[in-house]
Amino acid sequence: MATHGSFEAAREQAADYLGFAASERIEVSGKVFEIPNPSLLDDDQQARVDALDIEMDEEWDRHADVTNDDGSVERRGLLKVPHRKAGQPMNYNVRLAQAIFGDRYEDFKAAGGRSSDVQLIWSKMNRELAKRREDDSKSGGSAQTVAVVPDAD
Repeated sequence: MATHGSFEAAREQAADYLGFAASERIEVSGKVFEIPNPSLLDDDQQARVDALDIEMDEEWDRHADVTNDDGSVERRGLLKVPHRKAGQPMNYNVRLAQAIFGDRYEDFKAAGGRSSDVQLIWSKMNRELAKRREDDSKSGGSAQTVAVVPDAD
């Protein structure tokens, strides 16, 4: 069976076609670290990010829920900022960087990398994708891709 390219090359092509960067490589103290697009995490990274999101949603400290007169929850309480779990500080950016880099996080940090680099680069990637969608003549300057259909008579 002949191969016509690598999985990495295929991901790069697909990301480029869809209008976003597959990843951004940054060099810190002579070491290269890759921050993947959040849509292209490998299975291990995705599992770690999902676990972080679940933990944050289910275990991190929140303000009190907003309740109705009957005591039912109208709106769940917002996460406390700065983030904490059982009163202990929880830095989301550090935890996210640990999820992305896995075993390489300590190397990243020791080389002078900052956990906020992941969020900064992901924000840049999202902004570039939004701009491309806005500039796309087929999108009509809108992120909406499907026309609203009126209710039937």
